Amino acid sequence: MSMYNCWKCSENGDSEPSSPSHAIDQMISLSMFDYADMKKALAHNEPSTKFRKSSYSLSSYSLLQLKRTRRIAFRNRFSTIDSLRRLAWNNTSPKLLEQAEKQVFSILKSRFNGRYVPVANDKERIWTVYSNLSLNNTPIVLLHGFGGGVGLWSLNFDQLCADRPVYAIDLPGFGRSSRPIFSLDPHEVEDQIINMIEDWRKGMGLNEEFILLGHSFGGYISASYALKYSKYIKQLVLIDPWGFARRPENIWQTGRFQRVPTWMRSFSSVMMKLSPLTGLRAAGPLGVPVIKYFRPDLRTKFEKLFDDDRILVYLYHCNAQIPTGEQAFRTICDCFAWAKEPMVDRIHLLDERTPIYFLHGDQSWITSESSFIIQEKRQNVFVETVKGAGHHIYADAAVEFEMYLKRILLNKD
Repeated sequence: MSMYNCWKCSENGDSEPSSPSHAIDQMISLSMFDYADMKKALAHNEPSTKFRKSSYSLSSYSLLQLKRTRRIAFRNRFSTIDSLRRLAWNNTSPKLLEQAEKQVFSILKSRFNGRYVPVANDKERIWTVYSNLSLNNTPIVLLHGFGGGVGLWSLNFDQLCADRPVYAIDLPGFGRSSRPIFSLDPHEVEDQIINMIEDWRKGMGLNEEFILLGHSFGGYISASYALKYSKYIKQLVLIDPWGFARRPENIWQTGRFQRVPTWMRSFSSVMMKLSPLTGLRAAGPLGVPVIKYFRPDLRTKFEKLFDDDRILVYLYHCNAQIPTGEQAFRTICDCFAWAKEPMVDRIHLLDERTPIYFLHGDQSWITSESSFIIQEKRQNVFVETVKGAGHHIYADAAVEFEMYLKRILLNKD
């Protein structure tokens, strides 16, 4: 019997595409927009060639104003590509994503509610699922990684809900949350995301200390949020977090990059301009078979709950939507594997009274080196590794992950 019920949609802050064609406009424009010309203008303090027809010039505007103009131009690109709509091979919609999510939650024993929380002055919405808010224990807030959504916590929800209130959100630009147009500046993008999460906290009325748990990109965002809004963070739990290590001088001698053939390295500059999941959207109706072919392990990870492809269907619809979250990630990242502003250089600014727990998989492509560096420089830091687990520890070693959380999660006194 399904316990996935009572999903509520806020009438405010509705930012879903007004039509399928509008969504196609945005997807195509995101893949075509060229940042190089604007970056050159910023670097040389001269008008961009794309803006020379404008009656304004850089001499009458500050660089900050130019950045605003750049973002406005980015928005306006969405309304100028009608002739290319036919090139898009789209097989998704917000409704199909909602249905896919319900299928994932239908197998769970816990009772969950869901609602949209307006953020950013009611211009955007964050999709939230929550359970057991009446329990008198320290709440936990879950932030998923890149390309994910709340459904990826399905293996862990029942255990987490056993003794505490649980909140899980789709990060802005991902899953069922709004797809905002983010800045092209890494620092501004980060601020946009964490400010929306703070708006979400206020909107949910979460006015007590809580545990913030983030995986991968969600770990990076969790740490960034804790740095700026530390008042309510009782404990920071980072599961194989992305974006902590510094980029090495020669990336081709690092980890998996060593396996890249020499002839392919010359195409790296082109690949870095593409959104990471462009190929998945290009596959259209073949999206699920593409995921199944290239990532057969994803179904295996969730076979404890599902004996079908529902998790793959869910992931397809999460990532076949308008990819503004991917664009935000691409702005923040450096060659995908690192952050332009690595967290290892900033996390020491977090109040030392806030404990930080790092959990890594020993088979993950993300190393634990930066976590141990932080542990050496800062008190109240704990680092552990799960043997045999990859990047998705919560799914690769679900039992060990649950035991770890039972052991380290703080409770109310």
